[in-house]
Amino acid sequence: MRIKAWLILSAIFLGITCMVYAAHLDDFNGTKLSSIWTYRDPKGNGKYKLEDGKLILDLKAFSDMYKQGVDGGVMFLIDPPDMVDFSIEMLINVAVKGTQPPSTHAGIVFFNEDKWAYSIWGPYTARDIRVEDCVGQDYRWRDQAQIGVDLPDVAIDQDVYLKVVKTGKKLEFFAKGSSDEDWVSGGVDEKLGPYYKPGEYQVGMAFKSWSGSVDSTFEVEYFDIPELSTAVDPKGKLATTWASVKR
Repeated sequence: MRIKAWLILSAIFLGITCMVYAAHLDDFNGTKLSSIWTYRDPKGNGKYKLEDGKLILDLKAFSDMYKQGVDGGVMFLIDPPDMVDFSIEMLINVAVKGTQPPSTHAGIVFFNEDKWAYSIWGPYTARDIRVEDCVGQDYRWRDQAQIGVDLPDVAIDQDVYLKVVKTGKKLEFFAKGSSDEDWVSGGVDEKLGPYYKPGEYQVGMAFKSWSGSVDSTFEVEYFDIPELSTAVDPKGKLATTWASVKR
């Protein structure tokens, strides 16, 4: 009987750990945004909900985030891990209504609010996937940052997988069109890295629009920092993952 009970408990434990191990940091299950996030929307330009395992954001036209003083974008922010090297991944759909709306940029963000330094990596106004970044009044478009992935390599009229790998002060940016594809690198940036020091920045998701934009909708299926050892359960609480179970 003891052996049988042990086998049952082992099976249950294995099922739980495998289930949690498969989870991302946030899969946006449930109906409430997890408390790990800070929702930053200084102009009230966004409205979000959690539905069908997705974070759905409605963004007003002309919700721009640009040089210091132009602060109308929407961000979901968390503190980064206490690590020199780590990575961030997310799965985003910018073409909820068939194509990405004009004059929009959405994706992964690194953000130092005090220095007004940020890097945004993601689909850009149905043209490509790119980095645009800023420090104070110094803003760089793709032709200056020289970081991006073109449409023939990764499509953006569907779900897009995004990744940023931080190695010391370097950030490398990746994208792909499906889970079984290889990551495509858009390039490496070293200019903004010195602004992303422990305790001085946050990471997360950013959404912005500018002149020529329309009211837009975006969907995010997951956000992940694989090196972290916790994940969010459907009720918005932190659940133990395999990395913690092993210790």
